Amino acid sequence: MGKVNCLVEQLTQHAIEAARHGQWDQVIALYHERLSQGPQESLSLDTIQVLMESDQWLIARVKEVQAAISQHLNDIQEQRRKLGVLKRQWGEDQTTPVRHLLTI
Repeated sequence: MGKVNCLVEQLTQHAIEAARHGQWDQVIALYHERLSQGPQESLSLDTIQVLMESDQWLIARVKEVQAAISQHLNDIQEQRRKLGVLKRQWGEDQTTPVRHLLTI
């Protein structure tokens, strides 16, 4: 049982390190490997406590990253909207002389 506890804790720590570096595919692979070690009921209470704390940290990190991505997508959407307005204004402004267009 001690060997499995140690392996599961190592896999979890590697997953946390991968998350810190943004290697989310690696996090998923390590969690799959952790799950393949068998039921968690066979783990010691200390190991389960460590896993729960690690999992909570990872969940919080995932939520932070999701929020950052969402904000970034909102920013991009706003930039695209502004570009669309500029394109429409540019296309509608046919009174500007050509020589002026080149200096803008």
